[in-house]
Amino acid sequence: MTTQSPAPNRAGSVTSSRFPLGLHWAIGWAGVIATLALIGFYVPSAERTIGESYLIFFFHFPSAVNCLNFFVIAGFVSLIYLLKPSASADWWAASAVEVGLLACSVTLVTGSLWAKAAWGVYWDVQDPRLMSVAIMWLTFAGYIALRSTIEEPTRRALFSAVFGVIAAINVPIVYYSIQWFGVSHHPMKVDLAAREMIITRWTGAAVFFVVYAAYWRLRRQVHEEMHEVRALEDAFGRAGI
Repeated sequence: MTTQSPAPNRAGSVTSSRFPLGLHWAIGWAGVIATLALIGFYVPSAERTIGESYLIFFFHFPSAVNCLNFFVIAGFVSLIYLLKPSASADWWAASAVEVGLLACSVTLVTGSLWAKAAWGVYWDVQDPRLMSVAIMWLTFAGYIALRSTIEEPTRRALFSAVFGVIAAINVPIVYYSIQWFGVSHHPMKVDLAAREMIITRWTGAAVFFVVYAAYWRLRRQVHEEMHEVRALEDAFGRAGI
């Protein structure tokens, strides 16, 4: 019989949080609407050389920043699990990886679309930032695959935590990829130093963090409920039901 990880007290679960998830969603999406207003009415007009395609940057940049944020969070919470194992830490770490992988997917898709508009190609293998992000995506996809192959909860949590800490090394590699591996070929043909561009992109990054954090809470709740379902199935099995 497999050993189940201890479930945390329901008083500390996401479902009984003092900050309702529904309100969290509402604040996040209200911020998204405000960011769209900034994009539509505050940022500079379309750049002649690449046209309005550069506006996708305001979706690309926030997701890129937040995929790094959540992968760092996943590594940190994985380290916490190794120091003090708990089912809750495992669920938070796994959920952070899932949300980070979602943000990373958005980053790659929007980056490819922008590259097509700016360069005429969807991908440039000589760009160190693009390639390092792609490798990071594959690494954390491996984390998800690892969890799906291990059924025993304690072993799954332990192996995932070790993997999560090691995989977090990808974050500084991506961040410093241009300095370490060469000049980026990103289609930066607009003045990103303009005040309007700085305010809008960092507002977007903050707002997207709120939205992604809501997904994080939701996924953690799903992990907890899946654990409870499996515990009930085991109890019914032992009872011969």
